[in-house]
Parts: sequence; C-alpha cells; structure tokens
Amino acid sequence: MKCLLVVFCSVIAASAVNLPGVPVDFDLDNKVLSAIADDVAGRLEQEYLTFWKTGVETPAFKKLTQQLAKAHTKKDIFTKNLPELETRDSFVVCTLCRSIMNVFMRAVREEDGELNGENSAAIMKDIAMDVCDRMELQTPEVCEGLIDFNLPTLVYIMRNSEMDSQSFCSLFMEVSFCNTGSNPAYNWTLTVDNKVEEPSSSKSGTPRQSDNDIKICQFTDIHHDPLYEPGSLATCAEPMCCQREKSTTEGTSAAAGFWGDYRNCDLPWRSFESALDHAAKTVDCTYIYQTGDVVDHMVWATSVKKNTEVLTKVSDQFTKVFPELKVYPCIGNHEPHPLNLFSPEGVPDEINTKWLYEHLYNDWSKWLPAETKETILKGGYYTVSPRKGFRIIALNGNDCYTDNFWLYHSGNDKIPQLQWFHDTLLAAEAAGEYVHVLTHIPSGDGTCWSVWAREYNRCITRFHKTISGIFNGHSHKDELAVHYSDEGHATAVAWNGGALTAYSYKNPNYRVYSVNPDTYDVTNHQTYIYDLNEANKKPDEQPNWFLEYDFSEEFTEDLSPAGIDKLLDEFADKPELMRKYWRFRVTSAEPKLTEGCGRDCLASSLCRAAVTVNNRRERCEELRTRLFEALDNEEEEEEDQDGGAAALSVLSLGSLLTLVLSMRISF
Repeated sequence: MKCLLVVFCSVIAASAVNLPGVPVDFDLDNKVLSAIADDVAGRLEQEYLTFWKTGVETPAFKKLTQQLAKAHTKKDIFTKNLPELETRDSFVVCTLCRSIMNVFMRAVREEDGELNGENSAAIMKDIAMDVCDRMELQTPEVCEGLIDFNLPTLVYIMRNSEMDSQSFCSLFMEVSFCNTGSNPAYNWTLTVDNKVEEPSSSKSGTPRQSDNDIKICQFTDIHHDPLYEPGSLATCAEPMCCQREKSTTEGTSAAAGFWGDYRNCDLPWRSFESALDHAAKTVDCTYIYQTGDVVDHMVWATSVKKNTEVLTKVSDQFTKVFPELKVYPCIGNHEPHPLNLFSPEGVPDEINTKWLYEHLYNDWSKWLPAETKETILKGGYYTVSPRKGFRIIALNGNDCYTDNFWLYHSGNDKIPQLQWFHDTLLAAEAAGEYVHVLTHIPSGDGTCWSVWAREYNRCITRFHKTISGIFNGHSHKDELAVHYSDEGHATAVAWNGGALTAYSYKNPNYRVYSVNPDTYDVTNHQTYIYDLNEANKKPDEQPNWFLEYDFSEEFTEDLSPAGIDKLLDEFADKPELMRKYWRFRVTSAEPKLTEGCGRDCLASSLCRAAVTVNNRRERCEELRTRLFEALDNEEEEEEDQDGGAAALSVLSLGSLLTLVLSMRISF
C-alpha cells in the first residue's frame, strides 16, 4: 500500500463526516455502501475533471476536498494494511479509488485524452502532487518519491491492460464491500492432478518431539535500516522514523532507542548482528530459513543501489556468522525498487524486475545449486533438495499481493509460478520426498488475492501428505494458520516467524523449529526475543535475548494439522488460553500489553489462525461465535463472584469522573 496508489486511493483512515452523499451510519448492507460509494465517486470524478480542464474550483469541489483533507490520518494510510481499516475508512478509500483511477484511465486510454501526449508523465505528476497537497496525504518528500518511482509502471499498465477502475478497486480492496468487480480473466482455475482422493479427515499422526530432531532457524522481516540513528526522532510525520533531528530530540521521550524502537522504526545493524550471534551460540541450526523483507520501510526513498547494498550486506552477515550452514531465502515485498512491484517477463527494461532477480541469484548462489538459476531469474522462485527425501520450495508470494500493481496488468501472469509449484510437488510425491514451502506473504492475508490463494490452497490439499511444513513472514506477528480442504479438513499448518524488526510495537524475535528427521514435520518451536525497553536502558551491553516461550509446553504437543485445529477450538472455548496466544503473538511487547486485547481483538487474532483464503471464513465465524459465548460466560461469572461490586465500581468511577469534569469546567 506504500506506493503511488496510496496517493490516489488510500487517502482516508479516519472519519468521513458530512461528506456529500456519505452516510453518517456505516452499519449498512455492503451493496448499499457500494452503491453510495459509486455515487460519490462519480461526483468527485466530474468535479476533478472540471478543475483539471478549466482550473476552476467549484464550491462543491472545494468542500469535498477540504472535508477529505480533514478526515484522514497521515500515518495510518502508510502503515496499516487496507483490511485493517474501519468501514468508514474503507468507504472513503473505495470512493477515491473508483473516482481517481477512472479519471486517469480515461485520460490515458482515449485518443484525445489529456494524458495521451508526450507530456503525459509530467502532467500526471503535477496532478498527483496536487492531490497529495490538497488532501494533506503526506509530506511533499514522501509523495514525490512515491510518485516518481511508481508513475512509469502505472502508466504502462493503464495503457497495456483492459482493467477498468471498478475491477481495479475490487482487487485492491478485495476484503471489503468495494469488491464488486467480475473480470473473468481474474477467476482462472489451475490444472491440478486428481489421481489421489481428497482427504476424508484432518491430517494427523505428526511425530512428537525427540532428541533426534533437527533444528531449523527462521529469521524473517529483518527490515534493516542503514540510516538508523539512536537519539533521533522516533515520532516523525513520515511512515518511518528514527533517522533525523537528533540534535533537537536526543534525551527526550521522542528519541530513538539504541537497540531499536517500538514506534515506526526499523532495525539498526547492531541488533541484527546481535540476533545472529545469539542464535549461533544458543542453537545448533541445521538449516536457516530467511522468509523475506530485508529492506526497510523508507518506501519513498528506495533505489536499486540502496536496496542491493542492504540485501548483500545482510546476506554476507549470514555467511559470516554461519559459514557452514545453508540459508534458504525467499523474496519479500520490500526487496524491489519501487516497493511491491514484481513485473512479468517481456516488459521494458526500465520497469522490469529482472535486475532484482539477477542480484538475488548472485547473493544466493553461495547456498543454492546452479539449477535454481533458471527459475530465480524467471520469477524469483526455486526448489532445492538439501538431503535425500527432503525438498524445499521457495515461492515468490508477491504474485498474490494486491499491492503489486503488476497484478492489474494481467491476472494470467500469475499462473505460471503456481503451475510450476504444482508440478514440483507432483514430482516430489513421485520421488517420495517431503516438502517444506517458504513464501513471504501468508495466503490468508487480506492483501493476498483470493483467487491465487484459492488455487494455492488446492495444491496444499492435493499434496497434504507430501507437504510437511509451510513457513511465512510479512505480518510481523508470531502466529500460525491452518489450511483446510473444501470439505473443512485440516490439511497443513503455516508457521509465521514474526519479525526481527521492532516495526511496529513489538520486540525483536527469531524462531527455532524442531523438525522430525524422517518426515520433516514440525514437532515444536521456540521463540527468542529481547525486551526493547530493558535493552535500551543498557546501550553498552548486548540485549538480553531469552526464550519467550516453548510452543509444546504452553499449548500442545500435537503439532499436526488436526492437533492445531483442535487447539483453535480450545482458544475459542478458553479465553485465557487465547489471551496467552495473543500475548506471544505480539512478542510480549510492553506497548501492546498496555493497550490490551478486547473481544474484537481476540476474535480477529483467532480468525487469522483459521483463514488461509481470505474470502473463506466459515471456520473463522464458527470460532468467533464460540469465543464470544465463552467471553460472555466469563463476564457473568466475574459479576457473580463480585456480588455486584463491579457495577458499584463502575458507578463510583462514573460519579467521580462527573465530579472532576465539573470542577475543571468551573475553573
């Protein structure tokens, strides 16, 4: 979301009060909300066309844009995923997406369109900067960087695809009422081998942990910031901070910590070194999985030079600390310049991603055999067999990422890698191999295209006996997700390793898996963290890394898909157990623990574990209902135990607040 479309579409992350045609109450049917959004988008489109062609700002145009400017939050639209926005926020984003994209598509594609001439790029930039300024989206520096980076790709896609604004916005905001598009090119079906019967029950029988298990260490979402400066401003207006204004900030509560910062800041190099050194001393890793996002969140100031330098520096550090080990990496959405953009083959060099694939192969070739070169250069994915009977498949999961604009060029561009994935699994099955799958973006993420996720999940179901583990990153949460067949049988578990960066409001962490040496099933995992507050009090000492928790000790020894599916039932029926899971999910970070996790937060965390295709939520809804019932029962029991004291406390507190407020007003 941190690219040019943010400037046009992801404008509003707060209340849209009194906008013409915008409802006051957003608790409406999705069809009604979508229809109202269409109506408002049409008006905004016409007003902007009038202003663009005549330079005249009508009263209606002024009122509308001024209200939009007052309604949004600069930081949230760049730091939150679209599915995390409230309904009122989604309504305004959807409205802007439909109107602004329609304006640009018409102007670019029509023969006499204003953006069909030699000066089109300059005109588009002027308009985009006007939108940025008029609606107060971000600082001029951020907006200009994003516009300059993304404009060439957007113009090419608009000129060389048949995507309309309705379908575009439906795909961009797939998990919302905005999803009304029905482009048949975006609803394909993968060819999947059907020679094996569908599972008739959830997959069980995973071996228990033993002393013979091998250890696999996972480092994900490193997000190293080469410009991190202790003492600098950690509360800046931009999407990422902790780089500037040290002279005025050092020694204040707004200053960045020495070992990282809970706020919108990425990882200093010393913290990355500390993590690898601790793992090398603590764990006898057999392999290392690095599941993407090495580059920082300074998305308006990336470059090929900066990104490649960081990628190589991180890669070299792995080799330095673990000279005898193989590292198996996959690509995150932050690796390319511009951010999120992974082009298909055959597009012009100036907007092609092949430079990234070439660079990554050069970095990765010290760990990977030469036969991986072809697919890495083709699309950033590969397969390798570290030992007989064991295979790793590393996918470029950005094929499903709805923030990847190349998804809007052609939905069919995303079929080849998935078909290769299927065919590689089929060959592994025939060879009697067990497989681990590495992919950065969890398939159930709200920004993972549901059609891609659906077909990916079909592959997981078909080869559930072959796949022993799935490993993700991206969410910065220490979490898991259960894959289900169409009939509701648990077929696989995707393990998410959290994030080494503290961005945002988490403690740095890495994960260690115990893996059966015969079946390669995950039998347990352990998460190591350091407390950021404590570490920053002692800048002259190494952070105190410690074992935050052991999964089997805290939850269950049965890590099979059936066992984890059963654990989700326990989460729903036992709120205290669910709260424990949530605490570890946010790496026991003080800001999150202080904020707490109420009913909706707990339900959202539980649903995240039960959804691997974002528009298939049956299991989620079942668990949510049970969790709410358990929470209701818990509250009733507490009231009975208090004997009415709780109600009296609320009443007393309310009376006290009334008294205090009246005293403040009187003064």
